[in-house]
Amino acid sequence: MTIKGTKGLVLLLSSILLMTTAACSSGGSNAPDGAKASSKTEGSAPAIELRMTWWGSQTRHDLTTKMIKRFEEKNPGITIKPEYSGWDGYFDKLSTQVAGSNAPDIIQMDYAFLSDYAKRGTLLDLTPYTRDGTLRTEDHDSSMLSAGSIDGKLYAVTLGVNAPGVVYNASVLQELGIAEPQESWTWKDFAEMANTIAKKKGNGYYGTPDISGTTNIFEVFVRQNGSGLFAGNKLGVSREVIDEWFNYWQELRDSGGATTAEVTAAMTNALETRPLSVGQSALDFAWSNQLITYQNVLKDQSQKLKMQVIPHMEGEQKIGEYLKPGQFISGNAKTKYPKEVAKLIDFMVNDPEGTAILGAERGVPVNSAVREQLKPSLTAEEQLIFDFIDVVSKHSSDIDPPYPQGFSEIDKNFKSASEQISFGQAGIPQVSEQFISGSNAILDKAK
Repeated sequence: MTIKGTKGLVLLLSSILLMTTAACSSGGSNAPDGAKASSKTEGSAPAIELRMTWWGSQTRHDLTTKMIKRFEEKNPGITIKPEYSGWDGYFDKLSTQVAGSNAPDIIQMDYAFLSDYAKRGTLLDLTPYTRDGTLRTEDHDSSMLSAGSIDGKLYAVTLGVNAPGVVYNASVLQELGIAEPQESWTWKDFAEMANTIAKKKGNGYYGTPDISGTTNIFEVFVRQNGSGLFAGNKLGVSREVIDEWFNYWQELRDSGGATTAEVTAAMTNALETRPLSVGQSALDFAWSNQLITYQNVLKDQSQKLKMQVIPHMEGEQKIGEYLKPGQFISGNAKTKYPKEVAKLIDFMVNDPEGTAILGAERGVPVNSAVREQLKPSLTAEEQLIFDFIDVVSKHSSDIDPPYPQGFSEIDKNFKSASEQISFGQAGIPQVSEQFISGSNAILDKAK
């Protein structure tokens, strides 16, 4: 082979190598499904796409997508793909995605499930990003930082502070000549009000939906009895308290104050479908941040909603009300872009523009500087929420530890237990006993 021929062969092989390398870099990305980086264009950083999931109403979806758009404008090169739904089925879907290693990069999380997901290694430890300043927490309430931490690591940042309460239609109460509930009201007062509303309105109108299968309200009732829903890896509530709870709601259904089994079964957690929203009841139980959406979806927009604390138990051993971290925001432990995830979380809870867009829809902001910033621009509904949180903060007890692993299955079983009773498929003592034994078996298995 001549020298000229050898040089030609080297040039040919080099060209093939360059073409192969280019093909791999443009079409053969190893980025996971949850976060993709596109090819680098000349003079620009690689584009990063993150997936973000949350549950909520249409109001929340609208505000969150607006916040995302502003974040993308301020952070060229990062795009956020939204994946949102209602509450029903949200954690079932997330569990499936986690099992398939296809969970989104940014995950709206609930206090009830935080411990479960963190201990399974699903969530990103955000602690390093608080230390390098990517995620600022110096103006966050310390109790809320503790609530988002497991074993000394920060796995979730509070999006807002909430408290459970009773939403009531003040316009309907005024129409019926019924006095609005006071902070000192009891479960007996609640039942009398529900029955009076149903009797005066008639024609398929109820005082309240039957929420006997709603675990978080039952938990307040348990706390008023002096115990907790869980005691370590065992159910902490007694058979007598469970019986008392189900009997209370059985009597309300029988008297017409609460929705029938059929009406209750047709309800979902979507606020748009609740009897209060569609004009079939004047009372419902909700988290404080949900007042805004409730007002927005109310069938008769001329009517006004207000909120009061959960009724007290006569002779209660402690106040059942508590302040709760509203929805958390977490990162996926497997994300390829943890710093960008922390950056978006910081935008949601600290940035003046991001927090102004989100407002108090997820609860009263956790950042004290943001709260001060928002005060002058609060809507009437947001002012009601801020005032309600002030009341609860003065009359509440500390929140219980995060629920143990297995809670999601127990939560479903509690709803099923309620339906068995309301449809007359089994008696209260039998259902209560089955719920206790079934729950403890789940907790034992989850150890």
